[in-house]
Amino acid sequence: MSDQDDWDFAGADDAKVTIRAAVRYLLKGTAGGARGDIVQEIIMIVRNVASGESSHSLDDGLPDPFDDAPGG
Repeated sequence: MSDQDDWDFAGADDAKVTIRAAVRYLLKGTAGGARGDIVQEIIMIVRNVASGESSHSLDDGLPDPFDDAPGG
């Protein structure tokens, strides 16, 4: 994940639109288990951010489901 995680948003609605677009992008063209893996990874990212953990602590030794995502 990039060290440039901070963005300048016009407000909460702008941030939510960006999140929705990112989720749609990550899920585009996926199905079944791969889609579920990506959703779980997104949930893990949100939990880590909410608890103040670094996004770089996501490396748990498992394959990264984003590797096969568009743009991944």
